[in-house]
Amino acid sequence: MSEYINEPRRNENILDRIQEFLFPGEMEIEGTGYKRNIIDRRIELYLDRHFDEYIEEFGLVRELDLQVYEDRYQEMVEGINEINEFQTEALTDIHDLKRRLDRIEKMK
Repeated sequence: MSEYINEPRRNENILDRIQEFLFPGEMEIEGTGYKRNIIDRRIELYLDRHFDEYIEEFGLVRELDLQVYEDRYQEMVEGINEINEFQTEALTDIHDLKRRLDRIEKMK
């Protein structure tokens, strides 16, 4: 039989099956370590309604915020690299101009 089809349980009491269906117990949400009762949705409903307020109040950072910060960081690093390259080129040009000026002064 397929692993997705529930095989009938012959040795289980019907009341136990009804109880398991109505009150399935705790369920772990993958990767969070958070366990909740499947029937108890009050916390999730509250968070759904007040999610932005909750994040702002506790100073939480969302994954999207981290991506924005990462993009800004990369832009800043690229900007700093461009400034360093410009500065190096400018110093090279200044040194070259000084050398030319010295050569012109010697010719006088």
